[in-house]
Amino acid sequence: MLHIVDNWLPETLLQSLRDLCVAHGALKQNLDSDALFSWRPDSGRARSSHAPEQQAAMDTYLHQHLRPLVSPWCPQATGAEWWCNTNNHLDWHIDKDEVSYRENGRYSLPLLSTVFYPHVSCAGGELLVADNPPVTQEQTGPPPHFRSVISVPPVLNRLVIFSPGILHRINPLEGERYSVAVNLWSHEPLTTQESAPPA
Repeated sequence: MLHIVDNWLPETLLQSLRDLCVAHGALKQNLDSDALFSWRPDSGRARSSHAPEQQAAMDTYLHQHLRPLVSPWCPQATGAEWWCNTNNHLDWHIDKDEVSYRENGRYSLPLLSTVFYPHVSCAGGELLVADNPPVTQEQTGPPPHFRSVISVPPVLNRLVIFSPGILHRINPLEGERYSVAVNLWSHEPLTTQESAPPA
């Protein structure tokens, strides 16, 4: 499944999410990459290295906008893993519990992946989504092969939603491209349990 929603959020929240991405970029200069993954459970304490006002902006985004939209696709979700990509160049990958994969080579997958663009001023930077047969929960082995891709341009105020187990990457870019990535999970992944401090 690949679903795109354009012109989605009000300008006030766009600005808050732009600021969040800038703050995330600053944190990236001082923290290990694993420490940049945050966790927001439906109940219980959040885990994040971000300041309280940035976490509050994410709470607004998650609870007032994203979760109501995607809940029909993942009603069993119990929390959200989130991070920002600020002008990143990412190679082919599958969203997964990174710590679990490093420990046992198995794919522990979220229920759903999302990418939102609060700021775009670039050439390139497309999200490429492969046509691979989806990797399944607990599968092992190398990433699957694929023959074609869908190219999704980064557009201001665009949300992209896609199924778990799908290879994707970011094309090289010139300029600025901020995105907020959220994976919905049925349980907290080891990646966030071992990364950010409790809020």
